Amino acid sequence: MRQHPLFQIIVLAFIFVVALILEIMPWPVGLQGFRPSWLILVLIYWALALPDKVSVGTAFMAGIIWDLILGSVLGVHALVLSIAIYFVTKHHLILRNLSLWLQGVIVIAYIIAIRIFIYLIGVLLHSATFNSQEIIGAIISGILWPWVFLLMRQIRRQLRLR
Repeated sequence: MRQHPLFQIIVLAFIFVVALILEIMPWPVGLQGFRPSWLILVLIYWALALPDKVSVGTAFMAGIIWDLILGSVLGVHALVLSIAIYFVTKHHLILRNLSLWLQGVIVIAYIIAIRIFIYLIGVLLHSATFNSQEIIGAIISGILWPWVFLLMRQIRRQLRLR
């Protein structure tokens, strides 16, 4: 039995809202850079699982919302997330067949690249500083990837999202 498309949209929107809440949750001042990139992890999973429903447009909208929440220059996160998710959806058949730990290594590389591009755009627009802890945050995100993947897959299978 197929789920109603509106139900699927509501479930995906709820998952992205939870990811955004986790993204802006307060952390101690000295540990801000260690925060995992929850929104990017969720976007990568859904771009791998449902590339026809969650792709560049979803990444762009999530990036705009992320820019609004963070109060950053509008469109910076949207641009970088759109480009990153484009490559995920383009190569989703290859990435899906890799082991979870190898996917985790690729997620680390993606998140480091995303954070570096956001930093470079920040340097061009205004004087931005790079927090070296963000590299460790990307590594933490990659370590969390298998569990995020398994949780999202369980949700997708139980709710029969296709």
